Amino acid sequence: MGLFGSLIGAATSIIGGNAQKKAASKAADAQVKAAQLAIDEQRRQFDITQQNFAPYLGAGTSALGQIGALLGISSPGQTDWAAYVQGNPDALANWNAIRGTQSDTFGGDIAAFGKYHYDKDGARRDLSPYTSGGSDGIAGQQAAIDALKASPLYTSLIRNGEEALLSNASATGGLRGGNTQGALANFRADTLAQVIQQQLANLGGIANMGQGAAGSVGTFGANAATNIGNSMTQQGQALAGSALARGGITAGQWKAAGDGLESLISAFTGGGGVKI
Repeated sequence: MGLFGSLIGAATSIIGGNAQKKAASKAADAQVKAAQLAIDEQRRQFDITQQNFAPYLGAGTSALGQIGALLGISSPGQTDWAAYVQGNPDALANWNAIRGTQSDTFGGDIAAFGKYHYDKDGARRDLSPYTSGGSDGIAGQQAAIDALKASPLYTSLIRNGEEALLSNASATGGLRGGNTQGALANFRADTLAQVIQQQLANLGGIANMGQGAAGSVGTFGANAATNIGNSMTQQGQALAGSALARGGITAGQWKAAGDGLESLISAFTGGGGVKI
């Protein structure tokens, strides 16, 4: 090939390579944008699904709390360990002494230090000022039973049942007898037990519904996470492919430029003469 041919070939190779690099960049951008649209749609759908299931999750959580109350189950409170450290001068002094030093094995987390400090020296500490939530099982159970006894269902059952018992006793002449008084007392106790059992069954159904909702949201979220991860992988592959393609094209351009330069040098140094 003559000198001019080599130079023209090198120039066209460089120009063509630039066009290829632009095309590779545009293709990668298009793939990245398409994957991002898929990611955004997955997140949007998850937010909608989570919002739709929120009432069932809330109802199930509330029902579970009421079941625990009726059964007299105590629930622990949440301790603010950072507030615990701030509220105990010796703990705070220890924290200030180690914070930011090699002795700080808590990563600068004052709450983690507070939990550690209490476990090591907690016998004389009162956590109640730093604890919120939780419930006393006995007190909670009594409150739940009192609420049931005040409910329209229970009061209606008691009123109608006692009226029936008294009417029957009056008709048989045993209105003031001991049997009637015992029947009334037993009726109240039996009715309360039945109402409690029925309430537990109703709450159990709602709690199960909430559990099912939580499972559905969890499954949908896991699928969304998988799909989003796949889309992110596609983004990475598109960018990587573009980078590799552009790198290969650039290498070809440098080779074409080198070949043209070599021909030019050879022509001027007598390496075969100039051929037009």
